[in-house]
Amino acid sequence: MISYVNLVNYKSLVNLKVDFMKTKSKAKNLMLIYGENSIGKSNFANSFYTLNETIRTMSSIEIIKGIMEENLEIKNEISKLNLEKRFKNIKQIINDCKTIGSTGNMILEYGFIYNKKNGVYRIETNNEEIVSEKLEYVINKNQTCFFNINKDNIKVNTSIFTDKGYYNDFMELIDKYWGKHSFLSILSYEFEDKKREYMNKRVSRSLYDVLFYLSTICTKIKGGNQTEFGVIGTKHNLLFDLESGKIPIKYEKALDKNEYLLNEIFTNLYSDIKNVYYKKTVEDSYIKYQLFLKKMLYGKIIDIDFALESTGTQNILSLIPYFISACEGQTVIIDEMDTGIHDLLVKNLLECIFRYVKGQLIITTHNTMLINSTIPNQNIYVFNVNSKAEKELIPITNFEGRIHKNNSPRKKYLSGLYGGVPIISDIDFEELIESLK
Repeated sequence: MISYVNLVNYKSLVNLKVDFMKTKSKAKNLMLIYGENSIGKSNFANSFYTLNETIRTMSSIEIIKGIMEENLEIKNEISKLNLEKRFKNIKQIINDCKTIGSTGNMILEYGFIYNKKNGVYRIETNNEEIVSEKLEYVINKNQTCFFNINKDNIKVNTSIFTDKGYYNDFMELIDKYWGKHSFLSILSYEFEDKKREYMNKRVSRSLYDVLFYLSTICTKIKGGNQTEFGVIGTKHNLLFDLESGKIPIKYEKALDKNEYLLNEIFTNLYSDIKNVYYKKTVEDSYIKYQLFLKKMLYGKIIDIDFALESTGTQNILSLIPYFISACEGQTVIIDEMDTGIHDLLVKNLLECIFRYVKGQLIITTHNTMLINSTIPNQNIYVFNVNSKAEKELIPITNFEGRIHKNNSPRKKYLSGLYGGVPIISDIDFEELIESLK
């Protein structure tokens, strides 16, 4: 679970520190983040995806090479550029994320709790490459520095490796690649490149735990032109393709479990959906499947291809793997979760999920009904901006004592008492139309 976030010169967030702790030793399991448009909600959510990108830069280079070698159709520069947008190197990440016009370095720092142990990961870049990287976590019940690397000094705790020979080999990789790639990126690639058993015998469990936790943070981020990107870290492979796909016939029982899951969710969310099922066709040793609904329309139950459903209903389907991941203990960040979904449906869904989240669920939203839900006020955060355009992201409970106790939290938010709401002057459309003539 994320305990705090500290961002410096990251996109529109020049200096932002957010505390997600519920008590001194326990982080909150669900956070709702509010704020006016373009205030930085999506950028904050995006920072978690950027963290994931920094951990897979070395793997990305190998992925691009492999695709280029195997796929002869990818020859032109446009195809290559599209691949590089998907699998970025450090310089591309910096170009995309560092605050425009900033002279200082970009810093991403995350406090976290994993297996009830506290840790901190910090990565800093200039305009070209990584200039420092630090990880603190627990070995033998004591929090210690795993590594602290900068351009002038490399400090790596030897106890995070269980094989001296491999430690020496890994330090050679650090000397060769660090700066263009992070320590965790190099380590992640090593786990992919070598057999798991080989690495488990050479790397401490604590170091592997941190790498696993940070690299499997789930993100669902909104991009421009309604595009989406992110990472799903669920351990259930079939949850990646809930609507349709093709699987080996030996996984049919897993598909049946997905069908049961979707049937329970959608028949409880919608009164007119009576059943959810997969249409299956068998081809050789494979099953092709397509999601269908039995839906009540004008007194008749009709079979409907799920692909014909509304944007909101399809969005709910895409959210299910993230909800399952959060309930199973993972950290999940969802940007603008409520796109196309009725406000009451979002409220009821989150109130239900809140009881079962064993990991952490961080959501940006504009749905103000959630402020009056059963989710505690200390879990509801608002972006606030002062007269110098300095931003802070704080729970609405921090405003208690500064405002009147009358009215509900939702009314207080909408009236602007918490900040984070748009304030516009009157726009004279008659004059604007006249100016077009």
